[in-house]
Amino acid sequence: FENNDPDGDIIGNLTQDDLDKAQDLINKVTDETKKAELQSSLDKAKQQLADRTNAEKEAQDAAKASVNDLFLNNDPTKDIKATTNQVAVNAAQEKVNTVTDPAVKEALQKQVDKAQAQVSARAGITGVISKYTVGDMYITGTYTGPATALSVDVNGKRYYGGDIANGSFKFYVADKNLKAGDTVIVNFYDSSKQIRTSVQVQVFEPLKVTVADYKIGDGYLTGTYNNNVAKVGLVVNGTKYWGGTVANGTVRFYAADKIRTADAEAVMNFYDENNNLLASKTIKIQAAYTGEITTAEFTLGATYITGELTGDITQTAISINGKKYYGGTIASNKTYKFYVLDKRITAADEVIVYGYSADNRLLSQKTVTITQ
Repeated sequence: FENNDPDGDIIGNLTQDDLDKAQDLINKVTDETKKAELQSSLDKAKQQLADRTNAEKEAQDAAKASVNDLFLNNDPTKDIKATTNQVAVNAAQEKVNTVTDPAVKEALQKQVDKAQAQVSARAGITGVISKYTVGDMYITGTYTGPATALSVDVNGKRYYGGDIANGSFKFYVADKNLKAGDTVIVNFYDSSKQIRTSVQVQVFEPLKVTVADYKIGDGYLTGTYNNNVAKVGLVVNGTKYWGGTVANGTVRFYAADKIRTADAEAVMNFYDENNNLLASKTIKIQAAYTGEITTAEFTLGATYITGELTGDITQTAISINGKKYYGGTIASNKTYKFYVLDKRITAADEVIVYGYSADNRLLSQKTVTITQ
């Protein structure tokens, strides 16, 4: 133990051989009390060494996996992968730093150094890919450094060609039928025809946005989008409004105080995180729901309350002395009936018929005329 203190940690260079020798000496002790005390301390040292050994094995396994992942086919005797970058090398180095076995650490460090040298050799060329959307004819972008040629990998298949000069490049891909989810990589070559850097291309679906029709009196405008939208704006009769909620492919924007008439001109604009306008959608505005209960009649002892209605009323309810009941049927000729035989209506009862729109807004109500 450190400082010869059995209550502390084992020394850094303790080995299994040291423990075996200590065990042999303890076995020779005849004083049982002393022997038990020594054995307890030795068992503690054994456990600490086992824990240290296991931790070292885990550190070595993690470091080897991270280092191997830098190279083609996970083989450190080969060159690094096209996707290996400085971030990956740094991550592998951090894991190698946790290894304590000198021989293992030295071997792993040589492999990391090899990967670092190859990544550094690539660093002379950088590439930036412009946004690519399904259907675009070219992958385009910019580069810095002595790049002289290009290739593009599509799901593992390599294609050569493209135009590269004066800091910009393009590569024809209209015949590759790229789609979202494809693995697409642009490779940049130097004058020795070696790949110096590779950049992955994200393939975006074309932007699709929708805005539901808005009916005067509704609380919110609602819409959908499929990608890349970060914020929306609303323009009503030339006045701009910002706000709304944009998340998980849906949009909600409070509009009851902004769109007040059916002849208003309203447009919803969709923007990316850099405030670039991506799309605009004209909003179809419908007049507010209207409708009236024009008649409401009941003859004592009858089965139904009956009557006529107009407009957008699509559902009915009644109240009898303040207690409400929902139901009834509405015919295509705008007549309605409501079953009340079980309600035992009397001439003294106050009975009201209510008419609602499809979105449950009360549009009209009328007191029932009760006759003998």
